Amino acid sequence: MVAQDPEATIGRLRNLVEKHSVCYEVRSEEQVVDGKIMKVGFELQLYGTHDHGETRLTPGCERCVQTFEDLREIAEWIMPREERASRYEIEPYDSALHLSPARKLRGEVVLTMRIVHRHAFFQPIDECEQLCLAEMKAKLIELGARQGN
Repeated sequence: MVAQDPEATIGRLRNLVEKHSVCYEVRSEEQVVDGKIMKVGFELQLYGTHDHGETRLTPGCERCVQTFEDLREIAEWIMPREERASRYEIEPYDSALHLSPARKLRGEVVLTMRIVHRHAFFQPIDECEQLCLAEMKAKLIELGARQGN
């Protein structure tokens, strides 16, 4: 297998970000521990749109699935490569179109990534999760994705 040119990969991912108007939001991953809500990690959500052309907005259509696959390619690229005390999960595609008032109710495909402890899941967020999130956000910004809208 031939290694891809990193610049070509970044160019392709930038095109995907532009094509799908990709933006992202961050939420805390919370669990109840000893009767109290504790922040144990982060959810990084990537939002992308696609042109439905002459078709009606149909959640889970072929174009939605392709948009999710493009978001997955972006998500896999932004994840740290080395093993750390944190782990990263990409949740399965939910076959839905999401509408956010912050983005004028445009129909969006959502990919959710979780950044959590690799072993001691119910521990509070630590420097590793914060560093991983910061690195992922920096890579998204490098690709042209916007936070929020």
